[in-house]
Amino acid sequence: MLFAAPQVLTASRLVVGTAALIAAIDGRLYMAATLICLGAVTDGLDGFLARRFDAASAFGALFDYFADYVCYVVAPWAMARELLDPGPNVLEESALAVPLLTAAVRYARNGLIVADPRRQAEDGGVPGLGTIYFAFLMVAAVFLDVRELLGESPFAIALPLFIVVFSILMVSPIRYPKLAQFHGAWPIVLALVAIMPFFATKPLAAAMLMIGLLYPLLAPVLINGVRPHFYVLRKSRRVDSRARAD
Repeated sequence: MLFAAPQVLTASRLVVGTAALIAAIDGRLYMAATLICLGAVTDGLDGFLARRFDAASAFGALFDYFADYVCYVVAPWAMARELLDPGPNVLEESALAVPLLTAAVRYARNGLIVADPRRQAEDGGVPGLGTIYFAFLMVAAVFLDVRELLGESPFAIALPLFIVVFSILMVSPIRYPKLAQFHGAWPIVLALVAIMPFFATKPLAAAMLMIGLLYPLLAPVLINGVRPHFYVLRKSRRVDSRARAD
């Protein structure tokens, strides 16, 4: 029973993500943001349980990607369209289409890696910024009512711009550390995400937005000490070292 717990949590995120999508389409953005937060909690727990009970598998990883795409990409995409009231124009629609494409490419590429243990060992993980950061950009925009803070016109420029930047980073060669790599941090973060829609919403959302904007710049430096760790350069060094060993 415990062995199946990670899959149950992943399935629940798929359901929650779909509910968030429906809520966003109906214009209930606060509900959609709340559901995405709950989905993020299940995301953290299913990975922990899979490692804890040695239940990790290629199927579980791919299933996780399907759930993530709905919860972290499609539902936030619908939220962004609703935020651009009275509706996105052609340029805004084009910007909003970018995360749908880059996230699909990211999951397809990473799916090939996790499905092949030999390739996973060779590549040393998966590059690119996690789609959850795009999702929480939308969540923070809702909880902080950024459209009112910035004004309609500045918001209509800033939101598509940030969406495109975060979307491109999803398929970038930069390796971003996962939350689990920061020992002791993930339980605190999950707890704060769980309570954010219900308690101290604006302060927590403001902190989340600040971290989310700084993370793409600082995280690779923090995890690697001096400079960002680029996937292509790292892979080429491994190829060179193997060639020297041969």
